[in-house]
Amino acid sequence: MPGKPWNAKEKKALRRQVMTEARVLADVSLDGRTLNAIRSQVARMALVEKRASRKKWSVEERRRLRKLRSEGFTPKEIHEFDLLGGNGRTRWSITKQWGRMKLANRRRSRLMKKKRVWEAGEQRKFRAYLRQHSKTQTPEEIGKVWGVARSTVARWQNALGLKVPREVVVKMAYSQRKQAAARKRIQRASKRMWEAHRNTHEKELLQQRKELRRRDPPLPEQVCTDCRRSWPKRRAFFHIREKKISMGTSRYYKHRCVLCENARRRHNDRRRRKTGKPTT
Repeated sequence: MPGKPWNAKEKKALRRQVMTEARVLADVSLDGRTLNAIRSQVARMALVEKRASRKKWSVEERRRLRKLRSEGFTPKEIHEFDLLGGNGRTRWSITKQWGRMKLANRRRSRLMKKKRVWEAGEQRKFRAYLRQHSKTQTPEEIGKVWGVARSTVARWQNALGLKVPREVVVKMAYSQRKQAAARKRIQRASKRMWEAHRNTHEKELLQQRKELRRRDPPLPEQVCTDCRRSWPKRRAFFHIREKKISMGTSRYYKHRCVLCENARRRHNDRRRRKTGKPTT
């Protein structure tokens, strides 16, 4: 729907503010007219010069830009030294095309997008917080409170002379909680790996038992006292125990299969680590 027509009085006031008083469009004010309406009327009255349309990048320019990127030049250097050959490209234009062609360092771009923009007075509060909590909170913990990277906190602490030694940081409550959580993750991963190894070992033993039972004559078997499964009486299925006797050395198969024996040893090792006492 078209807007209200402009009368001569409004046009005269608009011309006076733009041409005589040299106001920017954002500062021009007319009753009943929005900023968009003012901009449109200024363009129709030709009170400001129209911005030249964006010049498209040619194939040769893009090829040269890519080549300059491979040689290690930055958009700032390309603009300052006019390395594109005097085509009138601004630094902003080069930077935008740089991004469109995906020549920028993506990791650095992501970090710059996440960069904290400090509001008025915020840095003063941040410095006060550092002075108060640097001895009780880790840089990572402070960073989470303020929404900044750990490296940013460390840099500010260095500048203010508040850097805490690492041996003190690792003893803080936050570091202790992280270490405890890491130990639990390692234990869970170790248990998963051990269970996967045990399952693979069990499948291999079952396959060996199946093949050995086909022999003629059949091999003698022994029942495991824990899992109650019968296994061939061989070193692959039962550990051998040696005992010194008066006649020399006596060797015999243990009563537990290797699967149950390994599980028992693992259980005892874990209990020994928890209690700090040897198990029998």
